[in-house]
Amino acid sequence: MNDLLYKGHFKGLDIAFTYTVCTAAVNESVIRHDCDPAAAHILGRATAGALLAAALLPEGRRLNVSWKYRGGLKAVVVDAGQDGSVRSLISPQHLSELGDAHEALYGEMGELQVVTTENGQVMNSGTTPISLHDVVNDLAYHYCISDQVETGMSAMIGFNPDPERPVHLCQGWMIQALPNTDLERFDRIRQRMDLDGFRELLGHESESEGYFEQIAKTLIGDESGFEGIHMETCPAPRFQCTCSREKMGAVLRSIPIPDRMTIVKRKEPLGISCQFCKERYEMTIEDCIAAWNQKPE
Repeated sequence: MNDLLYKGHFKGLDIAFTYTVCTAAVNESVIRHDCDPAAAHILGRATAGALLAAALLPEGRRLNVSWKYRGGLKAVVVDAGQDGSVRSLISPQHLSELGDAHEALYGEMGELQVVTTENGQVMNSGTTPISLHDVVNDLAYHYCISDQVETGMSAMIGFNPDPERPVHLCQGWMIQALPNTDLERFDRIRQRMDLDGFRELLGHESESEGYFEQIAKTLIGDESGFEGIHMETCPAPRFQCTCSREKMGAVLRSIPIPDRMTIVKRKEPLGISCQFCKERYEMTIEDCIAAWNQKPE
């Protein structure tokens, strides 16, 4: 089942939706970060959630979502574009030893920051305290509280016993209330995201052309007023990092002056790795000095 991303709305119900299959994109992140199963589960679902939200952005915009927790899990960051490009990271990458206790994993209260950018410029941002102990539910909660847009999200991930392709399937749904939505009806539909029938469909893959419609109709149920589905195909999700040797100059400029002097005295190249894709850049002393002498944009 190839990666895909749809957006649209349920006609007659005034509810917008996005739907994604992002298995290959998630696999790339999980492998690059050498995640254990527990970390892969969280990183994959966070990636799906950010892709679902980014699909509704205007063309050319990006969404950066940063979850910060106070348990054994410290941070999850996903950078997703309206064009389907995505990169993500998790810290630490090994969480299985913490077990299934949510308090040990997440702590009591976390913080979620969502930043929208265009061409590197911040368009808007918001920060929300979070305590639902689930990256996808915490993101949906942020939109309900910070943006005051009723939102429901669900993402499922399954695994293979294959280190070269550990993620068997990752797919998710998001629904959001439009201005004229009947909120009681919206809440009924949102609650169906937690029912076994919907989760079972979301946890399996199918090459059937009608599989998307089957999941959608299970979500809608027998709600009156439903007149059909308006759907648009978005660019397919793909792992893509925006790092470059030139952008490493900003990292070099963040090095304190005493440490810069030590680097120059050693006369050895400095290795810098991108946190998202793990690409390693070897920066010569000349590269370092040029970056330190350059005025930041």
